[in-house]
Amino acid sequence: MTRLGLLVVLPLTLLLGVAAASDKHPPAKTDSRHPAAAPAPPPAHSAPPASRPVAALPAAIVTGCRLDAHPFRGLQVGFADYCRGHLGYAPGAPDCYTFADEVCTVFVPADAAWAETRRVLAAAVFPCPEAPEPPVCPRLTWR
Repeated sequence: MTRLGLLVVLPLTLLLGVAAASDKHPPAKTDSRHPAAAPAPPPAHSAPPASRPVAALPAAIVTGCRLDAHPFRGLQVGFADYCRGHLGYAPGAPDCYTFADEVCTVFVPADAAWAETRRVLAAAVFPCPEAPEPPVCPRLTWR
């Protein structure tokens, strides 16, 4: 499993683990210095407690993730997976950026449906290559 896949699966696993652990919580300890208070009787008009489902299904199951790079179009090179931050091009300067989304395929058991989730990742900066000269990053990608 990839590192990005773990970043998506781990929070879901922790969330499901916390929900399961809340049902198995030990009773709270009482302080021996203070006498235990008698529990309050339930109100006369209270309804019976709602029944719990026997087996809870997870909200969603992540089956796989991939990176979807944003392409940039330049007049000289056509389409490129990266762009440069400034008009002045300097090969080797840390001024080139890649922008990508993490796209995950998810199965939702409650609906028996497949879906895709999309998460915008932070820009990755790297030294600009010698050639070809990449296109300038559009202003809309800078947030």
